[in-house]
Amino acid sequence: MALQIDRDSRGNTASAHSNSLRWTLVAICVGLIIYGTMFPFTGWRVPEHSPWPFLEGMRHGISLSDIVANILLYMPFGFLFALGRRTRVMPLVLLAALLLSLGTETVQTFLPGRVSSLLDTATNVFGAFLGAFAALLLGLPSALYKHRLALQLRSDRVAWVGIAALAFWACAQLIPFAPSLDLGNVKAGLKPLWHALQGMREIDCWRAAVYAAATAALTVAGASALRLPRWGVMAAAAVLLVIMALKVLVVGRQLSPEAFAGTLAGVLCGLLLWASDRRCAQIAAVILIAGYVVAEALHPGAGHATAHAFNWIPLRSHLLQPVNGMANLADAAWPLLALACICLRLGLHSLWKLLPIIALLLFGIEWAQHWAPGRYPDITDVLTGVVVWSCAAAYTSRSRAG
Repeated sequence: MALQIDRDSRGNTASAHSNSLRWTLVAICVGLIIYGTMFPFTGWRVPEHSPWPFLEGMRHGISLSDIVANILLYMPFGFLFALGRRTRVMPLVLLAALLLSLGTETVQTFLPGRVSSLLDTATNVFGAFLGAFAALLLGLPSALYKHRLALQLRSDRVAWVGIAALAFWACAQLIPFAPSLDLGNVKAGLKPLWHALQGMREIDCWRAAVYAAATAALTVAGASALRLPRWGVMAAAAVLLVIMALKVLVVGRQLSPEAFAGTLAGVLCGLLLWASDRRCAQIAAVILIAGYVVAEALHPGAGHATAHAFNWIPLRSHLLQPVNGMANLADAAWPLLALACICLRLGLHSLWKLLPIIALLLFGIEWAQHWAPGRYPDITDVLTGVVVWSCAAAYTSRSRAG
């Protein structure tokens, strides 16, 4: 009887953790949908007539790429909403997708740079239907989602620090999160890579090496976070490759030959390191992260010959250019999170012990940019690193104290 009660308690705990994780992912998905449909949030104005002109009929000039993008945009929403549920959840998925789409299309009428359409709403709802149908068809609740993985991730705070490192690196690569399947946008995203293949552009070996160091360290950090014996490292490598490929679809982002070659080399190096010896791989990842931070900060900027004064005002340049500022903050955060995850996996009992060293090293690197032409020493990067490391320390120390 006691054994049965214990199993029931563990099952209920796993189910509660699974539902909490699922709704968290749904909320993140909704936030990304709202962000993507409202970007770039400029030029707000009051409509001259009704705020719902798109309900009067379909717009002219229908684009196949827009239809596909609208479907793909809502598929993750439908998938996550239906994950772990029965078929009777389908009407709720369609209703939620309809309300969300109508709400975003209505707000778009206040933005001159966006075009509202009833067709967009129809394709959004269809995309949510496809995602929900895939979730119900796969039957993930019994196979994986309510099983040990969700419970282990929920209880292992070190794993979430490593996953956060991958997430911040993805943000640094994919900001401003505005995808487009337009053929012109895809061509623009592949132009640097195409020019390199045609011999019209030289490859910067330094930048390729920096990408290789970053992705090799992230592959090891991802594998250390998941700690899944068979496919954890493969999952981390696949995530990195998919994120790099998605850069082509983001408006204003390009896949450079340095990023392409460096990511492939880095992922392969991470896989080989992890397959040889895991502890040695984690030590190597620590060295790679340190090398990446130093190389990224002290390499002279392109086309500049002068040094710049130290900026003591936090977020000064980031507020002037918000999109680039968000990418820079994400790029400053992921190395600290990856390093924190690996250090804890190596046996470090508390991240607080390394906080003074981390702060001094970050400040020293920024101060050294005085002698690096084209670099902009900024106190923001130091403060970002200290805040990120402190958050990781506080978050992981709670689990150890408990």
